[in-house]
Amino acid sequence: MPNLFLLDYPGASRAAVAGLQEMFAYSARLHNRDGLPDITLTTGQPPHTTPDAVILPPAFGNDAYLTPPQPIIGWLRALPETCLIASACAGAFYLGAAGRLDGRNVTTHWALGLDLQSRYPKANVDTGEILIRDGRVITAGGLLSWIDLALELIAHFSGPAIMREIGRHFVTDTGRRDQRPYRAFNPPMNHGDQQIEQAQFLIERTFAAPIRISELARTVALGERTFLRRFERATGLTPLAYVQHLRIQSAQRALESTPAPVEQIAYAVGYENAGAFRKLFKRHTGLSPSQYRQRLKR
Repeated sequence: MPNLFLLDYPGASRAAVAGLQEMFAYSARLHNRDGLPDITLTTGQPPHTTPDAVILPPAFGNDAYLTPPQPIIGWLRALPETCLIASACAGAFYLGAAGRLDGRNVTTHWALGLDLQSRYPKANVDTGEILIRDGRVITAGGLLSWIDLALELIAHFSGPAIMREIGRHFVTDTGRRDQRPYRAFNPPMNHGDQQIEQAQFLIERTFAAPIRISELARTVALGERTFLRRFERATGLTPLAYVQHLRIQSAQRALESTPAPVEQIAYAVGYENAGAFRKLFKRHTGLSPSQYRQRLKR
């Protein structure tokens, strides 16, 4: 009999907690209908028994997940390897604090990825994915990724047929998604390197123009090699990659809010070759410009 436990930690999203309870309640109903072993989801603080799976929901409107209570962390750390451990969004920080992300491929909300990676450098954080399963650890991305996480767990414990039936009942896609179309580029600006910060501001004003590393370095009074080394250390990106992120983000906004042709948008953000722009856009977002416009524009 699968026994799942939903950890209602301080600051957990009430919508996610209630939604997970409802999805697993419906799964239990289908188990009963089809004569399958009972499946239960209990919610609260750490139990005295070991469940088959532990779920950490997202947080909402707070940063309490950055200072998780030590008794909970100790309990998570002591769970046996046979227990399936799953998190959505900020719940991954609990797993990181418990050492459960070490050496694993994981995800979280795209806006939390850099923080998760810096706090738990032994994890391999990829915020392009909305759900990653690495062994007995499953992590999901954004605030509503608890839906993707629930479907993954239901497929694991109840089978794909019941998972798809639940998707039809709740009218939610059961196919795999990713976070790339929704990510915003929020480069670090609090790294303390004032010359690189000056270069960042300059790039943000002129990103549609051809990038010249020598001119950027000269403007902030640095040698070219020193500039490149310090820029990547401060931002995690080369200047070229930084410019590409800004250009793609500007193109995303134009696709969302204007009817301008793709070729015109490509040129406006700095690309003379629309074909090259399309390839780069898909690499960053997982969608072609036309697919992106169809999905995001209302």
